Formats: sequence, C-alpha cells, structure tokens
Amino acid sequence: MQLDVAFVTVNYNTCALVEELIRFFKAVRLPFSYRLVVVDNNSTDGSQAMLAQELWDGLLYIQTNENLGYGRGMNRGLQAVDSRYACIMNTDLILNQEALFALWSFFEARPEAGVASPVIMGSDHRVQGFLFLPSIWALYSQTISKIRSKSWKLRVEKATAPFAVPGVLGAFFMIRRDLFADSLFDEDFFFYYEDSELAHRYWQRGIPCFVLPQASITHLGGQSTSAEGGRLFQESRRIYLEKCYGAPHTVLLALLDRFRLRFKYYKYLVLSSLIKSSKIRSKYDFYARLIQLTK
Repeated sequence: MQLDVAFVTVNYNTCALVEELIRFFKAVRLPFSYRLVVVDNNSTDGSQAMLAQELWDGLLYIQTNENLGYGRGMNRGLQAVDSRYACIMNTDLILNQEALFALWSFFEARPEAGVASPVIMGSDHRVQGFLFLPSIWALYSQTISKIRSKSWKLRVEKATAPFAVPGVLGAFFMIRRDLFADSLFDEDFFFYYEDSELAHRYWQRGIPCFVLPQASITHLGGQSTSAEGGRLFQESRRIYLEKCYGAPHTVLLALLDRFRLRFKYYKYLVLSSLIKSSKIRSKYDFYARLIQLTK
C-alpha cells in the first residue's frame, strides 16, 4: 500500500538528533500515513547500533556502509519507499505537529503545488536564509545578495497566506513524488549545493514552489565549518556554477572567490597580530588552512 508521506533524512554521526526525530514521530498524531526513513552513511558514533535495535515499525533504517554524502544518501532513501509525497529533512530539526499538518493540508488543497516549505527558524527564533533566490549578479555582489535576502525575509515575516517563491533550500521541504522518478538530487555533488542545484532545476522548469508563513519549524544548523568543509563547499559551488551558469561565469567567480578568501586571510592575519583573541586566531587558522586545501 502506498504511503502518503515519506519523511527521509540522512545521518552521519548525529545519533542524538536522530533519536529525537524517532521519539517525535513515534509520539506525534497525524491524519495521514507516513514512515520515517533514516539513511545512515556508516556513522561511527553509535548510530548504527541504536538504529539496528529500534523496533518501531514506522522506521525504515538503511545502512549504506560508506559515506555517500547527502544527495546520494537521500536518493537511496527515496528509492526504498513508495509515497505520494516526500519530505526532505536534515537531522538537526525541531519539528511540530502543526507544521506537518499544514503542509499536508496545503498539498491536498493545491494540486498545482510541486514543492512547499514552512518558515525555517533558527534556535534564536529568527528566520533563516532558507529561500533559493537565483541571480547571477547576486553571486558576483555580496551587497546585492544581502539586499535580496533581506527583502525576501521581510516578505516571509509579513505574509499571512501561502505565497510563491523561486525555490527553497534543503533543511526541510515537502515535494510531490511524481516530480521525480528514483533520484531527486544530482549525484555529482557530495555535500553542499545539491539543494541549490535542485531548486535551480525546478525553477527553470517552472515547478510551483510555496512558503507557508503560518507554519514554522526550527533548524539547529549554523555551527562552524572545518577547513575541509570549506574546501567541499568551494568544490560544490564550482560544480553548481558550471551546471547552472556555464563555464565563463564559473571561471570568473572562481577568481573572485579566491580574491575574497585571500582578503579574509590577510584581514585576520593583521587582526591576530594586533588583538589577542582566540576567536580571531581561529578565524585566521581557518582561512590559512582553507587556502592550503584549495590551491
């Protein structure tokens, strides 16, 4: 029997967060059939033992036996379950019954909707940057990017009814399963930007995407990134630019990114020589290491 919603998440060493998601879905009461699908990318923090011992029949546990990355792992989870809708989720979320019910009700009432998201809030109760806002000029200008982001955040905060947006990013969103076959994410991406590429692709296809301002969930993300994470970010950004904007922009923006990286390196080099601060020193160490990794 086909499920109504498959809630799919990919885990890599976030055992405590996955336990919280399981507890939430075991306790919540929803007016539709659903299953929680957890794809584990060969975690080493006790996640495998915890998931293997979980007897709740609402959980589908998939072990990849290797770190496939986010998009590839998510595709494996989607391939393993049949549902009318799929809910793409990070593990670091605080969910609530009202938001899930609102999403379900919206899709049932709006057959033209392809993708929808509640408002994604941070732990500080502020709206996060969860919207996909395509613009080649915003990629060149951080000022343009910040102005557009702030303008759309104000729209989200003032809205009283669902409204169309260019796209949403991957912390949490719901999508109709008939929009894709087995694979949702482009598997050329290991981590970072797979959600941007998906949103860009659907935006180009004209797939209607909505935000529900009356519903919100909390995303606990935003922790600091390692230099290796920064390298992965830069590599995935290059792949995204090449796929979505072409080689000339990819080359020019790579040069601009290198300039920005070195500017920040020298900025924190000077600051660390003038101010004895562990925060400034860690910033300097981060950018110094990232320059080495991206040579």
